[in-house]
Amino acid sequence: MQTGNLSSQVDELSIKQKGLHFLQNSAGARAALLLFSWILVWFSGALVEFSHHASVWFPPAGLTFAVFFVVGARAIPIVMLAAILVTLFTNKDYQIELQSVEAIEGGVLFGVAHILPYYAASQLLRWLTQTKQLTLPLSIISFLLIAAVASLIATFLVLNSLVFSDMMQLQEIMSTWLPFWIGDMAGIVVLSPLFFSIMHVIYPKKFFMLLEHIEGQLSTSTPQYKYKLLVSIALIVIAMLLAKFTQSMDSSFAIFFLVIPHMWIACTENAFFNILSLAVSSLLVVFLVDALELMEFVMVYQYAINVVATNAMFAIAVPALTAHNHQLKSKVFTDNLTQTASREYLIQRAISELRHAQWENKDLCLLVYDIDHFKKINDSHGHNAGDKALKILSESVKQLLRPNDLLGRFGGDEFIVVLPDTNQQTAMMVGNRLLAHINGMQLNDGEPLSISIGITEMQADDDFESLFKRADSALYEAKRSGRNCIYQH
Repeated sequence: MQTGNLSSQVDELSIKQKGLHFLQNSAGARAALLLFSWILVWFSGALVEFSHHASVWFPPAGLTFAVFFVVGARAIPIVMLAAILVTLFTNKDYQIELQSVEAIEGGVLFGVAHILPYYAASQLLRWLTQTKQLTLPLSIISFLLIAAVASLIATFLVLNSLVFSDMMQLQEIMSTWLPFWIGDMAGIVVLSPLFFSIMHVIYPKKFFMLLEHIEGQLSTSTPQYKYKLLVSIALIVIAMLLAKFTQSMDSSFAIFFLVIPHMWIACTENAFFNILSLAVSSLLVVFLVDALELMEFVMVYQYAINVVATNAMFAIAVPALTAHNHQLKSKVFTDNLTQTASREYLIQRAISELRHAQWENKDLCLLVYDIDHFKKINDSHGHNAGDKALKILSESVKQLLRPNDLLGRFGGDEFIVVLPDTNQQTAMMVGNRLLAHINGMQLNDGEPLSISIGITEMQADDDFESLFKRADSALYEAKRSGRNCIYQH
């Protein structure tokens, strides 16, 4: 029985893979899917119209923007055909009674007015993100600004095309343009990132960089994701029921509390699940506006969708910025070759430890060492051998030190070990342990490695410069004494 179920699952998976492969390699299938999807999302917007030509949001704007960004000019005929088909339906549904030819002409006008701003905007964003290689925060800012301007231009062009084709009265523009614009912008800001992710699957060979933390990022969410989404859904239902029962404009603003759970999601989930939750929440808001007959508060909910989406989009950058800062800190604080503390960080930490020890009246020692005859290693075996010796020694020394000791590369083959809460006698024991361990190490050709060590103990009036000067002087004396030994000052 279990074997049969497994076989069925494998067959089902194979069918899905074949279907996806066919879709990825068939331009006709992708064109048909795009046409069907555009009409489908248009109907999803038309279902929640609160007046002719004005919807709570306009999902096709998001799909058009995403398609043009990914596919480019080849998608124009498909979007144009979709625009004509929905115009024919609108003509019949609104009972405008235009002749078929006139309705088609109106569809062409609508298509041109819809396509021009979104194609230009998508190509501008593509150019900015790929040519200028913007950081993620700047990419998001560019996306939001371009979405706002493009949707405003589209609003102006589309409304005028409707007037020109006798599908709308001129005087209706003043009462329609603002919700029309906000609805289009909501469609782009909320849904375009989700459509980008979907298109990454359909067009895997397409190279596009917008919101690279979103595209194709379908990895698993955290176990708490469903609870976070439930919190968002519960908040939406409660806020909109409150508006329904009170019929108060003030109570409708409770929907803006939706920012809180979405910021929580954005800062703790990957970008794909962030935009997925935005789409779910926005769809629920749009549905409840219609179901609960809250059309008199529709502008509040339109603005809420845009504000929540904008905040969540910016929050996408938080994990990326955190990771980037971590990388910068790692580069600044860590020596790239030996993975010990860099010179700058070493000095900074040494000064801090020195001041702390003097303030607390505690012991502190500085141990300085370098590799004996390091120049000879480089000259005889090459710099790669010298680099390898530095890395091997550094790893060995780190294993012999305490967690609160600090090892850093001061320069070349010279290293410093800061030993907090350590007197000179204990520091000598540490130095001897290092010598004994390193004396058993060899290069690849069997040539032995050794180090010379200088040690000094902190004095009450020391600063880092005077402390290091004594330790370095002790190192020099160790070399004069024949190397592979310790000298304390």
